Amino acid sequence: MPKQISEFLELFTITPNIDILDLNNGCDDISKALNELIKPFDGKIVTINTQVLNELKIKVKRSSCEYGVISNSILQSEDKHTLMKIITTAIRDSGYIVILEEKEKSLEEIYELLEEFDFGAISSVDIFEKYNLIIGKKLHMWGMN
Repeated sequence: MPKQISEFLELFTITPNIDILDLNNGCDDISKALNELIKPFDGKIVTINTQVLNELKIKVKRSSCEYGVISNSILQSEDKHTLMKIITTAIRDSGYIVILEEKEKSLEEIYELLEEFDFGAISSVDIFEKYNLIIGKKLHMWGMN
């Protein structure tokens, strides 16, 4: 396994029966590595290779995963806000969003989207040569107006 992929996998806290949503747009090595990571833990990974928002709404279940991994697609989406609503709905409270986006894309735009959808502890990790890796934690917003 390439060093970049093994470093990427170290970001995940794996527990029995872990669920991961993998919204993949051409990063098949990431999907394959995630599948291998969770296999010994009876985890479940749902990999979706589509940008069609109506299909995503049907396939994604509410509060169904600890991690939402979005590979190379958030800034390419025609409707970033609807895509973020779908992904945010799928991630459990205190779950994580992991975004891989090509290096030439705007990190600032991704940070703003994550903040708008109540993700905190946002950070960028420089692991991949070709991609920026951004991680955010879904915040509990109970009692907020």
